[in-house]
Amino acid sequence: MNHRQSGSMDSVTIAFELMRLELGAEVDNLNAYGASLFHESQYEEATKLGERGKALRGFLEKVQLLEAEWVNSFAGTAEVDYQDPAVEAATRQILSNSKSPKTALLVRYPCGEVVAEKKGADTLIEVIKRAGAERVAKLGILVNSENIVSRTPSKKYNEARVPPHFIKTHSSTAQKKRNIEQISDALGLGLTVEIIS
Repeated sequence: MNHRQSGSMDSVTIAFELMRLELGAEVDNLNAYGASLFHESQYEEATKLGERGKALRGFLEKVQLLEAEWVNSFAGTAEVDYQDPAVEAATRQILSNSKSPKTALLVRYPCGEVVAEKKGADTLIEVIKRAGAERVAKLGILVNSENIVSRTPSKKYNEARVPPHFIKTHSSTAQKKRNIEQISDALGLGLTVEIIS
């Protein structure tokens, strides 16, 4: 395969990734705004926004399915024989700077205890530490096609180092919320998770 074809394959994968991150950020924005409307007792507007958010979430799921189909059926067949380090670095910078709302996560345990760090990533990390990183690793929950907890570092994304594990935090607040809910359901933790602004 020539260089141009390899670059094309990689650019499509990156395009899907950017689209997923941007849509996730928009879902987060809607959730945060809807929560503020609800707290201000603007229930009708909050309900309308909730319907819009539900539709957008459905669209995001379709994009994720298409992305998975692309990666599994097409991108995997490409032999990337050339990779410009400068292009790779710029791409990762764009992905890292992808717009996202200033939101955090609030997690309630059945006993009444609450975990709500300033950053959603820190809340995710705390929940995983409390649940047991090794137990969570065995669940096989994926973030950007990588196990959310592993003993080997990611080759592409920033992550948190919690010796001897690495926790994948390169995701939208909405995805972190879903990941915590997945962990809670799988391990029977009974957690309630909210996105807060």
